[in-house]
Amino acid sequence: MMALAFTVVYLPTRIFYIALGGVYAIVPFLAWTGLQWGWAWYVAVAFALVIGVMLSLGCELLNHAWLEEKNASSGTHLVSSLGIYIIVVQAIAIIWGNETKVLRQGVDGVFNLAGVTLTQAQVGGAAIALLTIGSFYLWLQSTKLGLEFRALADNKNELALRGFSIQKLRLVAFGIAGLLSSIAALLVSWDVGFDPQGGLAALLLAVVASIIGGSQSFFGAVLGGILLGILRSQVVWFLSAQWSEAASFAILALFLVLRPQGLLGQKLRLESES
Repeated sequence: MMALAFTVVYLPTRIFYIALGGVYAIVPFLAWTGLQWGWAWYVAVAFALVIGVMLSLGCELLNHAWLEEKNASSGTHLVSSLGIYIIVVQAIAIIWGNETKVLRQGVDGVFNLAGVTLTQAQVGGAAIALLTIGSFYLWLQSTKLGLEFRALADNKNELALRGFSIQKLRLVAFGIAGLLSSIAALLVSWDVGFDPQGGLAALLLAVVASIIGGSQSFFGAVLGGILLGILRSQVVWFLSAQWSEAASFAILALFLVLRPQGLLGQKLRLESES
Protein backbone atom coordinates (compact mmCIF):
# COMPACT_ATOMS: atom_id res chain seq x y z
CA MET A 1 0.00 0.00 0.00
CA MET A 2 2.86 2.39 0.70
CA ALA A 3 4.41 1.56 -2.67
CA LEU A 4 1.11 2.35 -4.35
CA ALA A 5 0.79 5.57 -2.33
CA PHE A 6 4.25 6.69 -3.46
CA THR A 7 3.54 5.78 -7.10
CA VAL A 8 0.19 7.59 -7.09
CA VAL A 9 2.10 10.85 -6.65
CA TYR A 10 5.33 10.04 -8.46
CA LEU A 11 3.84 8.68 -11.69
CA PRO A 12 1.67 11.71 -12.60
CA THR A 13 3.85 14.45 -11.05
CA ARG A 14 7.43 13.02 -10.95
CA ILE A 15 7.71 14.32 -7.38
CA PHE A 16 9.81 12.19 -5.03
CA TYR A 17 7.32 12.52 -2.18
CA ILE A 18 9.47 11.95 0.91
CA ALA A 19 6.99 13.83 3.12
CA LEU A 20 4.71 10.82 2.68
CA GLY A 21 6.87 9.18 5.33
CA GLY A 22 5.86 11.96 7.70
CA VAL A 23 2.18 11.27 7.02
CA TYR A 24 2.81 7.59 7.70
CA ALA A 25 4.59 8.42 10.95
CA ILE A 26 2.08 10.85 12.47
CA VAL A 27 -1.22 9.10 11.74
CA PRO A 28 -0.84 6.32 14.37
CA PHE A 29 -0.01 8.93 17.03
CA LEU A 30 -3.20 10.79 16.18
CA ALA A 31 -5.26 7.62 16.48
CA TRP A 32 -3.50 6.73 19.75
CA THR A 33 -4.28 10.19 21.15
CA GLY A 34 -7.95 9.79 20.27
CA LEU A 35 -8.04 6.45 22.08
CA GLN A 36 -6.34 7.99 25.11
CA TRP A 37 -9.05 10.66 25.19
CA GLY A 38 -11.67 7.95 25.41
CA TRP A 39 -12.95 8.11 21.85
CA ALA A 40 -14.45 5.05 20.22
CA TRP A 41 -11.92 3.26 18.02
CA TYR A 42 -13.75 4.10 14.79
CA VAL A 43 -13.86 7.80 15.73
CA ALA A 44 -10.14 7.82 16.51
CA VAL A 45 -9.36 6.03 13.24
CA ALA A 46 -11.55 8.38 11.20
CA PHE A 47 -9.92 11.39 12.88
CA ALA A 48 -6.42 10.10 12.09
CA LEU A 49 -7.32 9.31 8.47
CA VAL A 50 -8.82 12.76 7.88
CA ILE A 51 -5.77 14.52 9.34
CA GLY A 52 -3.45 12.30 7.29
CA VAL A 53 -5.25 13.20 4.07
CA MET A 54 -5.33 16.90 5.00
CA LEU A 55 -1.60 16.87 5.77
CA SER A 56 -0.86 15.31 2.38
CA LEU A 57 -3.07 17.87 0.63
CA GLY A 58 -1.27 20.61 2.54
CA CYS A 59 2.07 19.36 1.21
CA GLU A 60 0.74 19.96 -2.30
CA LEU A 61 -1.08 23.23 -1.70
CA LEU A 62 1.57 24.93 0.43
CA ASN A 63 4.72 23.47 -1.08
CA HIS A 64 4.75 21.47 -4.30
CA ALA A 65 2.07 23.45 -6.18
CA TRP A 66 3.90 26.68 -5.35
CA LEU A 67 7.22 25.19 -6.49
CA GLU A 68 5.58 23.94 -9.69
CA GLU A 69 4.43 27.48 -10.48
CA LYS A 70 8.04 28.62 -10.10
CA ASN A 71 9.21 25.84 -12.47
CA ALA A 72 11.34 24.36 -9.71
CA SER A 73 13.52 21.36 -10.49
CA SER A 74 12.79 17.83 -9.28
CA GLY A 75 15.70 18.17 -6.86
CA THR A 76 14.06 21.22 -5.28
CA HIS A 77 10.83 19.26 -4.79
CA LEU A 78 12.80 16.41 -3.21
CA VAL A 79 14.69 18.64 -0.76
CA SER A 80 11.59 20.56 0.26
CA SER A 81 9.67 17.31 0.76
CA LEU A 82 12.53 16.00 2.90
CA GLY A 83 12.34 19.19 4.96
CA ILE A 84 8.63 18.65 5.58
CA TYR A 85 9.32 15.09 6.67
CA ILE A 86 11.96 16.23 9.15
CA ILE A 87 9.63 18.89 10.57
CA VAL A 88 6.81 16.37 11.05
CA VAL A 89 9.08 13.81 12.72
CA GLN A 90 10.54 16.41 15.07
CA ALA A 91 7.04 17.61 15.94
CA ILE A 92 6.05 14.03 16.76
CA ALA A 93 9.09 13.62 19.03
CA ILE A 94 8.34 16.89 20.83
CA ILE A 95 4.64 16.18 21.37
CA TRP A 96 4.57 12.42 21.96
CA GLY A 97 8.21 11.49 22.63
CA ASN A 98 10.41 8.88 20.95
CA GLU A 99 9.05 5.83 22.76
CA THR A 100 7.43 2.99 20.84
CA LYS A 101 3.67 2.83 21.34
CA VAL A 102 0.95 0.33 20.46
CA LEU A 103 -2.66 0.78 19.40
CA ARG A 104 -3.79 -2.69 20.40
CA GLN A 105 -4.34 -3.54 24.04
CA GLY A 106 -3.86 -7.08 25.34
CA VAL A 107 -2.89 -10.26 23.52
CA ASP A 108 -4.06 -10.66 19.94
CA GLY A 109 -6.03 -13.74 18.91
CA VAL A 110 -4.54 -16.24 16.47
CA PHE A 111 -5.75 -18.49 13.66
CA ASN A 112 -4.10 -21.79 12.74
CA LEU A 113 -4.59 -22.67 9.08
CA ALA A 114 -2.78 -25.70 7.62
CA GLY A 115 0.12 -25.30 10.01
CA VAL A 116 0.37 -21.53 9.46
CA THR A 117 -0.27 -19.28 12.45
CA LEU A 118 -1.75 -15.85 11.75
CA THR A 119 -2.88 -13.21 14.19
CA GLN A 120 -6.21 -11.42 13.96
CA ALA A 121 -4.35 -8.20 13.18
CA GLN A 122 -2.58 -9.84 10.23
CA VAL A 123 -5.75 -11.37 8.81
CA GLY A 124 -7.73 -8.18 9.28
CA GLY A 125 -4.91 -6.09 7.87
CA ALA A 126 -4.65 -8.26 4.76
CA ALA A 127 -8.41 -8.08 4.19
CA ILE A 128 -8.52 -4.29 4.57
CA ALA A 129 -5.45 -3.85 2.34
CA LEU A 130 -6.96 -5.99 -0.41
CA LEU A 131 -10.26 -4.13 -0.16
CA THR A 132 -8.51 -0.74 -0.28
CA ILE A 133 -6.26 -1.60 -3.22
CA GLY A 134 -9.14 -3.23 -5.08
CA SER A 135 -11.30 -0.13 -4.55
CA PHE A 136 -8.53 2.08 -5.91
CA TYR A 137 -8.15 0.03 -9.09
CA LEU A 138 -11.93 -0.13 -9.54
CA TRP A 139 -12.05 3.67 -9.27
CA LEU A 140 -9.08 4.02 -11.62
CA GLN A 141 -10.59 1.84 -14.34
CA SER A 142 -14.32 2.57 -14.15
CA THR A 143 -14.79 6.25 -13.34
CA LYS A 144 -14.38 9.42 -15.38
CA LEU A 145 -12.08 10.93 -12.77
CA GLY A 146 -9.99 7.76 -12.79
CA LEU A 147 -9.67 8.05 -16.56
CA GLU A 148 -8.51 11.65 -16.22
CA PHE A 149 -6.04 10.57 -13.56
CA ARG A 150 -4.56 7.91 -15.85
CA ALA A 151 -4.33 10.51 -18.59
CA LEU A 152 -2.43 12.80 -16.21
CA ALA A 153 0.08 10.04 -15.56
CA ASP A 154 0.42 9.38 -19.28
CA ASN A 155 0.70 12.91 -20.72
CA LYS A 156 -0.16 15.90 -18.56
CA ASN A 157 0.65 18.45 -21.28
CA GLU A 158 -1.86 16.94 -23.69
CA LEU A 159 -4.42 16.76 -20.89
CA ALA A 160 -3.94 20.43 -20.08
CA LEU A 161 -4.32 21.37 -23.76
CA ARG A 162 -7.70 19.64 -23.77
CA GLY A 163 -8.91 21.90 -20.98
CA PHE A 164 -8.69 19.61 -17.94
CA SER A 165 -7.59 20.96 -14.56
CA ILE A 166 -4.11 19.67 -13.76
CA GLN A 167 -4.22 21.30 -10.31
CA LYS A 168 -7.39 19.39 -9.38
CA LEU A 169 -5.94 16.08 -10.47
CA ARG A 170 -2.71 16.74 -8.57
CA LEU A 171 -4.78 17.30 -5.43
CA VAL A 172 -6.52 13.99 -6.10
CA ALA A 173 -3.11 12.31 -6.32
CA PHE A 174 -1.88 13.74 -3.03
CA GLY A 175 -5.19 13.02 -1.31
CA ILE A 176 -5.21 9.37 -2.40
CA ALA A 177 -1.55 8.99 -1.39
CA GLY A 178 -2.31 10.42 2.04
CA LEU A 179 -5.26 8.07 2.50
CA LEU A 180 -3.36 4.97 1.39
CA SER A 181 -0.33 5.72 3.57
CA SER A 182 -2.58 6.50 6.55
CA ILE A 183 -4.42 3.20 6.25
CA ALA A 184 -1.13 1.32 5.86
CA ALA A 185 0.31 3.05 8.93
CA LEU A 186 -2.71 2.16 11.08
CA LEU A 187 -2.68 -1.48 9.97
CA VAL A 188 1.03 -1.89 10.73
CA SER A 189 0.71 -0.02 14.02
CA TRP A 190 -2.16 -2.24 15.13
CA ASP A 191 0.00 -5.30 14.47
CA VAL A 192 3.51 -4.37 15.68
CA GLY A 193 3.37 -0.86 17.16
CA PHE A 194 4.84 2.42 15.96
CA ASP A 195 7.46 5.08 16.66
CA PRO A 196 8.39 8.48 15.13
CA GLN A 197 11.15 7.04 12.91
CA GLY A 198 9.04 4.37 11.22
CA GLY A 199 7.92 6.55 8.34
CA LEU A 200 11.24 6.78 6.53
CA ALA A 201 11.87 3.03 6.69
CA ALA A 202 8.41 2.35 5.26
CA LEU A 203 8.92 4.95 2.53
CA LEU A 204 12.30 3.53 1.47
CA LEU A 205 10.81 0.06 1.13
CA ALA A 206 7.93 1.58 -0.85
CA VAL A 207 10.40 3.19 -3.26
CA VAL A 208 12.25 -0.10 -3.67
CA ALA A 209 8.98 -1.92 -4.35
CA SER A 210 7.94 0.73 -6.86
CA ILE A 211 11.22 0.40 -8.77
CA ILE A 212 11.06 -3.40 -8.75
CA GLY A 213 7.50 -3.49 -10.02
CA GLY A 214 7.94 -0.65 -12.49
CA SER A 215 7.48 3.01 -11.65
CA GLN A 216 5.53 3.51 -14.91
CA SER A 217 2.64 1.37 -13.68
CA PHE A 218 0.18 1.68 -10.81
CA PHE A 219 -0.14 -2.10 -10.66
CA GLY A 220 3.64 -2.51 -10.73
CA ALA A 221 3.93 -0.87 -7.31
CA VAL A 222 1.61 -3.46 -5.76
CA LEU A 223 3.36 -6.34 -7.52
CA GLY A 224 6.74 -5.04 -6.39
CA GLY A 225 5.50 -4.69 -2.83
CA ILE A 226 4.23 -8.27 -2.75
CA LEU A 227 7.45 -9.67 -4.19
CA LEU A 228 9.58 -7.60 -1.83
CA GLY A 229 7.53 -8.75 1.14
CA ILE A 230 7.95 -12.40 0.14
CA LEU A 231 11.69 -11.91 -0.32
CA ARG A 232 12.11 -10.27 3.08
CA SER A 233 10.07 -13.00 4.77
CA GLN A 234 12.20 -15.73 3.22
CA VAL A 235 15.40 -13.97 4.27
CA VAL A 236 14.13 -13.73 7.85
CA TRP A 237 13.07 -17.40 7.80
CA PHE A 238 16.24 -18.87 6.34
CA LEU A 239 18.85 -16.38 7.59
CA SER A 240 18.04 -13.63 10.08
CA ALA A 241 16.03 -10.44 10.36
CA GLN A 242 19.33 -8.56 10.33
CA TRP A 243 19.76 -9.48 6.66
CA SER A 244 16.34 -8.29 5.48
CA GLU A 245 17.42 -4.72 4.75
CA ALA A 246 20.57 -5.84 2.97
CA ALA A 247 18.56 -8.24 0.82
CA SER A 248 16.03 -5.51 -0.03
CA PHE A 249 18.64 -3.11 -1.35
CA ALA A 250 20.63 -5.88 -3.01
CA ILE A 251 17.59 -6.79 -5.12
CA LEU A 252 17.15 -3.07 -5.84
CA ALA A 253 20.73 -2.86 -7.11
CA LEU A 254 20.17 -5.88 -9.35
CA PHE A 255 17.08 -4.33 -10.89
CA LEU A 256 18.79 -0.99 -11.43
CA VAL A 257 21.59 -2.74 -13.31
CA LEU A 258 19.70 -5.48 -15.17
CA ARG A 259 16.16 -4.11 -15.57
CA PRO A 260 15.88 -0.45 -14.49
CA GLN A 261 12.36 -0.14 -15.93
CA GLY A 262 11.08 -2.78 -13.47
CA LEU A 263 9.00 -5.88 -14.06
CA LEU A 264 6.06 -4.16 -15.74
CA GLY A 265 7.92 -1.18 -17.14
CA GLN A 266 8.86 -0.69 -20.77
CA LYS A 267 11.95 0.84 -22.27
CA LEU A 268 11.26 4.30 -23.66
CA ARG A 269 12.87 6.15 -26.53
CA LEU A 270 15.39 8.73 -25.35
CA GLU A 271 13.26 11.62 -26.55
CA SER A 272 10.27 10.22 -24.63
CA GLU A 273 12.26 9.97 -21.42
CA SER A 274 13.46 13.56 -21.78
